[in-house]
Amino acid sequence: MIRFQRFVAALFLVNLTVAPATADPQSDAEFIAAQTVTRTLFSAVLETQRPLIIPALENQFQSKGIKISNMDGFADIFMEEFIADFTEYMRRDAVNTYLDLFSEDELRALAGFYKTQAGQALIEKTPVLMQRGAKIGQTAGAQAGANAGPRVAQRLVSEGITIDNKTLTQRLIEALR
Repeated sequence: MIRFQRFVAALFLVNLTVAPATADPQSDAEFIAAQTVTRTLFSAVLETQRPLIIPALENQFQSKGIKISNMDGFADIFMEEFIADFTEYMRRDAVNTYLDLFSEDELRALAGFYKTQAGQALIEKTPVLMQRGAKIGQTAGAQAGANAGPRVAQRLVSEGITIDNKTLTQRLIEALR
């Protein structure tokens, strides 16, 4: 009988460590958002977009007659100050989005997944996945844009789409080809 009790106790303990804890949907959504909507993730995304962000900021300030002596330093300061609030706003809204899009069972399963070793590995590697995906997307976008240009030019001609100025229409079509 004692062996049976030990067996049942061991089985109970194993079940506790393997089965995800059951929580209410709000708690599950908050846990998922805390795991997936992180400062680390957004920092990685911003760093990937930095080559686009800095010139956009420079243009915005220059259009107002403002020239910043150290744009990289300014961008560092801006991003450091920006990221904390941005992450908090995104996380709060992510909780509501998760609650809207996923059922109670799905939230429970997702929270359970993120508590596993594989889930934690995914969370840890997501910033790198995002950075690599952004670089791949830039290359793919450039190639797709270049390939689409001639087809767009052909359709503009065949569908009679023009710009107010006929000379500019022709220049656009030539640029796309």
